[in-house]
Amino acid sequence: MAMDYQSRAEQQGIDAHRKYIDARMASARETSDGAERSRCLADAVAANGMLLRGMEVGFVTGEPNYKAIQEISGGIQSTRAFRSLMADSGEHLAQNGSVDALVNALRDRDRALSEREPPSRGAIDVIRGVQAKVRARTAQPRDYAMLVAANRLSSARSAERAPDGRTVETVRRDLNRQLDGTLLKTETERVLKDPDFRYLMEHEKPESLYVNALRANGAAFEKYADRAEQLRAREPELTKAEQPAQKQEPQVPRL
Repeated sequence: MAMDYQSRAEQQGIDAHRKYIDARMASARETSDGAERSRCLADAVAANGMLLRGMEVGFVTGEPNYKAIQEISGGIQSTRAFRSLMADSGEHLAQNGSVDALVNALRDRDRALSEREPPSRGAIDVIRGVQAKVRARTAQPRDYAMLVAANRLSSARSAERAPDGRTVETVRRDLNRQLDGTLLKTETERVLKDPDFRYLMEHEKPESLYVNALRANGAAFEKYADRAEQLRAREPELTKAEQPAQKQEPQVPRL
């Protein structure tokens, strides 16, 4: 009985989010104002991201969190890929009416722009841009790699002596530091090619990627090699748990 109630509540939440998404897509289609169209489409992408996350973690709240949607939408609208897409395809995407097509087009545009030399930006702007994509569920491995790169390039490490005489490594971060576009791209590519990073992208749970990207400016991703090692250590255990129990052969007594 309790499960039936939970299932109904889950479905009501899914329906409420989809209704909101459809309404924002309809508003985008009906308006002739470019700025309003962009806001409506960004709202739809934001709500879609929240719905996907809720389905991943196992529960969607009954009513969309409109405040959170507006915050995520604002972040989406500030990204280079979204602004570029709206400039030449916003009206077409609105008329199409599909949020899935919109999200796919946004990912494709972001991928295309990432292949060019990115402009120089403040580290915090790079980080906030990645976080906006993470919250909208449009982030790709390259975005997480850029998060690592931005944190590395805005950090200075030094060895200092602690009061007890031990030497400890300290990290000082300057998130206002301007990151050269070419250097950022080079470091991002280096991270993308790292086997430990690729392993993390393939085996880490989406919710863990989500939480760590948003926590403390995503600094935890700098330790992706340690996390990859932890996941590898658990692999035999997980593989064993996934294997179906084998039927045991009946023991024939020896004569």
